[in-house]
Amino acid sequence: ATGASAFGRRRRRRRLASVSALKASKASGAGWARSLDDKLRAKSTTTRKLPAQEEAARRLASGIGATICVRTVLAPLERVKIEYLLNRSALKPEALVRSIFTKEGLGGFWKGNLLNLARTAPYKAINFCAFDTYRGFVIKAFPEGSDGRKIGTLCAGAGAGVTAVLTCFPMDVLRTRLLTTGGKAKYGSLIQCVKTMYTQEGLSTFYRGITPALVSMAPNAAVYYTIYDGLKHRRMAQLDEELRVRIAATKDTRERAKLEREYPSKTVEASNMMLFGALAGVASEASTYPFEVIRRRMQMQGGRSSASMVFGREALRRMTVTLRSIVRKQGVRGLYAGLGPSCIQVLPSASLGFFSYEMFKLLFQVD
Repeated sequence: ATGASAFGRRRRRRRLASVSALKASKASGAGWARSLDDKLRAKSTTTRKLPAQEEAARRLASGIGATICVRTVLAPLERVKIEYLLNRSALKPEALVRSIFTKEGLGGFWKGNLLNLARTAPYKAINFCAFDTYRGFVIKAFPEGSDGRKIGTLCAGAGAGVTAVLTCFPMDVLRTRLLTTGGKAKYGSLIQCVKTMYTQEGLSTFYRGITPALVSMAPNAAVYYTIYDGLKHRRMAQLDEELRVRIAATKDTRERAKLEREYPSKTVEASNMMLFGALAGVASEASTYPFEVIRRRMQMQGGRSSASMVFGREALRRMTVTLRSIVRKQGVRGLYAGLGPSCIQVLPSASLGFFSYEMFKLLFQVD
């Protein structure tokens, strides 16, 4: 009897001990689950901060590397677009490609590519870097999801586009002059082109057509960056949530630590990155393309130029005159001359551009 009583007491003690252990385990698990959000949130805000100058330099280097890669690959599409836009070719795309190849050989498709890189590499680098810099100010000033954050991102995109245009516009004018029919024969080399234009037309001619460029670039860049940034961060939020669920469900300590090191997500999948870039590029290109046509036509106008003809009322008047001339001679369709090749070019250009830029940023370890 005494043995049975002792055995019963031992069973009760073991049962009570197991119940206490279970309660402790549940409490511990609940405590860990409650602290997971705080732990991950603290980790997401504790990142290595680079000095401002180094951060800007790395972003510029990322933009230059991405532009060189993408523009060299897509140079043939750019050449076809120029033939339609400036030389007003009436040939179908396949016939135009054969014509270029017959007259100039394979190298004809890369005609002007070095000049294009000299223009676009700093342009895109400044564009990307300016947007990331301006967006950083917006992120500090406004909470996520607020109207201020959304409007600020829109303004950051517009500001980045305007900054890049003001910095790099002279190279765009030079490229336009040299790539048109007879341009190479008239001006010769790039240096000779600069000398001739400066001597005959004055300094302000290097900014001829900048008014429609600024008018178009502000909304173009705003649409471009806002769409891409919105889609990207929405997908990153989804990836972070999926990662949080996986962390919470993982029992193995080592595997959980590995998953926590991956939080927050550094970027989105390559396929989504390129898709978002393509959608943003086509939307921005189609919405402001008439200004692109007006800008190119104004750049081709010769004669002496003055500051009043580049900025202000006179510039707007000349822009209006150019618009009316195009519509009168070619109809409204003339404002969209070359839009097809341009969109075909923008699709891979925008998707590969953002993808390359994001990859170079990972390479240079900059946000």
